Amino acid sequence: MKAVRLHQFGPAEVLQYEEVPEPVVRPHSVLIEVKAAGVNRGDLGRRRGTYPGEATLPLILGWEVAGVVREVGEAVTTVRPGERVLAMLGQGGYAERVSAYDAQTVRIPDNLSFEEAAAVPVVFLTSWIALQEIARVQEGEWVLVQAGASGVGMAAIQIARHAGARVIATAGSAAKLDFCRQLGATAGINYREEDLVQACQRLTDGQGVDVVLESVGGQTFSQSVAVLRRYGRLVTVGNSAQQPATLDPGLLIRGDLSLHGLWLGGRLRERRGWSAIHDILPLLASGALKAVVDRTFPLREAAAAHRYLEARRNLGKVVLVP
Repeated sequence: MKAVRLHQFGPAEVLQYEEVPEPVVRPHSVLIEVKAAGVNRGDLGRRRGTYPGEATLPLILGWEVAGVVREVGEAVTTVRPGERVLAMLGQGGYAERVSAYDAQTVRIPDNLSFEEAAAVPVVFLTSWIALQEIARVQEGEWVLVQAGASGVGMAAIQIARHAGARVIATAGSAAKLDFCRQLGATAGINYREEDLVQACQRLTDGQGVDVVLESVGGQTFSQSVAVLRRYGRLVTVGNSAQQPATLDPGLLIRGDLSLHGLWLGGRLRERRGWSAIHDILPLLASGALKAVVDRTFPLREAAAAHRYLEARRNLGKVVLVP
């Protein structure tokens, strides 16, 4: 079968479309014919060799896929051959076929396309756990979503709005801010043109925000702490800037603030976090939430998909189609 592998870490050009061995079907695994595979910013870090944790080369990237079950292991009872499913993987999604763990494979609603389904697991699980389970967003609260036009941002804006919160989204262009408003953001801040702290104070009548979902790191992380009101909560889920942040502990003490980190991969390895997919999928099926796919690329053009994401051109998710 065909897959996209890297034999060394580096720029997008290290991604090679080539023949690879077929996946092995074990007792608790499901063989899936991949119809769509999500591309995430973490894939970029893994490709560069900067993502946390060890990786053995050659490596097939990809944590999320949607497709059709072709075979199941002898111990699998949850899905059957011929069913449409989505799955989370340790790695390996950039391929024509994958072997997925049955406990992280689930049937997808009939009205969800394969491309939309492949855009769900990483960003919707991350945002749901961050906002619903960790920050416990309440109706009427102000939620700041950094990088609102990203995959995580796209999901977070909708989840916060579904909880009854008022959402402020940040982005670097007018087009991206319009996209955030279409998703339900109450207001937007162009971080290239406005001071984040001053803008948040203006929008919240000087009170600050209750919750921040942050994935950038560096100065953005520090500013995110500064905009929190008393008893505010910040959840950080990434460090795409790859920069350290400075923080005055006095801000935490005076504001009674809470800072949380979330690594979805770690939770899934501990068999935690996946259950939220059963809360998310019905909302997607009903239209209360929407998985926005910005653009699809053929699997053989994975390098182009990475360059597109690195250039921050996307409004929502980028997906590969074998």
